[in-house]
Amino acid sequence: MENKKNISLLVADDHQLFRSGVISLLNDVNDILIVGEAQSGDEVVEKYFQLKPDLVLLDISMPLKSGVDALKEIKRNDKDVKALFLSMFEGEEYIFYIVKVGGMGLLNKNIMKGELVYAIRSVAKGEKYFGRVVDDAYLKELHKKYRKLAEAEIDEYTALSPREKDILVHIGEGKTSAEIAEIFKLSKRTIDTHRLNLIKKLKLKSFPELIKYAVRFSQAKKILTD
Repeated sequence: MENKKNISLLVADDHQLFRSGVISLLNDVNDILIVGEAQSGDEVVEKYFQLKPDLVLLDISMPLKSGVDALKEIKRNDKDVKALFLSMFEGEEYIFYIVKVGGMGLLNKNIMKGELVYAIRSVAKGEKYFGRVVDDAYLKELHKKYRKLAEAEIDEYTALSPREKDILVHIGEGKTSAEIAEIFKLSKRTIDTHRLNLIKKLKLKSFPELIKYAVRFSQAKKILTD
């Protein structure tokens, strides 16, 4: 009988209880090997290059550096990184955003064990997994939808300053604060302050909500190209 290669997995979440629960849940799956855990975006990057896992399971919202920013930093040095996001945030805006920044899947934290294992195996094989009803046709339709939204909503964001709109576009494109700071020749702290101000000005509650808004805004500001 042919021996299957174990899937080495790095599990990242800032809530220790949830992280431990996921690890405990997967420990008895024969072909999944937990090689490490992380509690912040910075630690994800550090552990990834230390452990070289086949796949990273992480949250969108994490302290110090978001899960998305951590993925982008890793991708600058390893374009083949496979990342599956496990988050309380869901919906087509988040699916679109995760695809855009190079993630290969997004699942809600309430997912059942069987589907989580299936998603890990799928992503490890190089396949995208955003749920049982999300296929390539759905992703293509989502792309078309955002093109239409861009055309329909391009003039709706008049309350923001030109600089705020520009920063929102870059956030929606998945750029980190450091990358945006370099573009505008500002400090990273200044961009972080802009992000906090945008959250307050737009009456949002969190950075993930700002991402969701920014994705929608960036498509309204700049129509996507194939």
